[in-house]
Amino acid sequence: MTGGVLPFVLRRLLLVPPTLFAVLIITFAFTQAAPGDPVRIITGTRAPDPEVAEQIREEFGLTGGFFDRFGDYFVGLVTRGDLGPSYFHRSPQRSVAELLGERVWVSTQLGLISLALIFLLGIPLGVFAAVNRGTWRDPFTIGFFMIFDAIPVLVLIPLMVWLLVFGLHEVPAFFGFSVPSVWTPGDAASYIVPVAALTLPALAGMARFVRVSVLSVLDEDYVRTARAKGLGPRTVVIRHVLRNSLLPLSTVMALSIVTVVTGAILTETLYGVPGVGSFVFASIGQRDFNVILGFTLLVATLFVLANVVIDVAYIFIDPRIRYSRRA
Repeated sequence: MTGGVLPFVLRRLLLVPPTLFAVLIITFAFTQAAPGDPVRIITGTRAPDPEVAEQIREEFGLTGGFFDRFGDYFVGLVTRGDLGPSYFHRSPQRSVAELLGERVWVSTQLGLISLALIFLLGIPLGVFAAVNRGTWRDPFTIGFFMIFDAIPVLVLIPLMVWLLVFGLHEVPAFFGFSVPSVWTPGDAASYIVPVAALTLPALAGMARFVRVSVLSVLDEDYVRTARAKGLGPRTVVIRHVLRNSLLPLSTVMALSIVTVVTGAILTETLYGVPGVGSFVFASIGQRDFNVILGFTLLVATLFVLANVVIDVAYIFIDPRIRYSRRA
C-alpha cells in the first residue's frame, strides 16, 4: 500500500501551488478593482498632497500596472512570507501577517475548546440516538439540541449574556485580555458565553450526522453476525459499528479544524472577542484590502491542505480504499 500512497500524495501536493496561485490572482484582482482610491483610504482625506500620495503609493506597492503590483506582492509573499502592510493599522505600522497571527491565536483558543466539546458530546449523543431508534429517546435527544440550532446567534448571545451575566452574575461580560492573549485559568469564566454560543448550535448537526452514519451500519451483515456470536450490545457498537460508521467523520473533523482558525464573525463581534473573525469583519468595513487578501489566502491554504490530509487519512482508516493511477 505504501508504494501506491506516495505517488498519490505527491500528485495531490503538486495540485496545491497552482490552486493557491489561482485563488491569489483572482482575489488580488478583486481588491485592485474595488472602488475608491487606496491612497485616500489610507490617509483618510479627500485630496492628499501629491508628494505624500506618491510616497504612500511607493510604500504600499501601489505604483505601476496590475501585473507589476501583483509581481511585487507575489515575490514578497513567496520569498519573505510578506502579506503586505495594513491600510488601517499604521500607528505604528503593522504587517498583515503579524495582525492576523495575533488574532488567529485568540480565535484558535475558543475554537479548539468548542470543537473538542462538539466531538466529545456530539458523537455519544448521535450513537445514543441511533441505538434507541424507534423510542422517544431518539427524537428527544436530537430535537432538544435543535432548539439551540434554530436560534440565530444574534438572539442566542444576548439571551446567554442576560441569563449568565446579568441574571446569575457568575460570568464577566467581556474578555479581560488584550491581543495577543494566552489563556490562563483566571480567564476561564470569560470563555463560557462564547464557547457555549459556538458549541450548543453545532451539537445538533454533529449528533444527526453521527446518528445517520451509525444507522447505516447497524443493519450490515457483519453486525448481525457479531450479535449472533453472542457479543453484547456495547461490544458490538464499540468494536464493529463505530469504526466503520465514523469514517465520514474524518472529513468533518479535518474541515472543522479549518473553521477553528478562521474564527466566528458574529460570535466574536457580538461578544467583543478580539479574534480573527471580528478583525476581518471590521477590515471589510474599513476596506483594508491587504487584510482581506491575506485572510482569503490563509483560508484557501488551510482548506486545500485539509483536503489532502483527508484523502491520505482515508487510506489508513479504511484498508478497503486503494488509490491507483487509473483511479
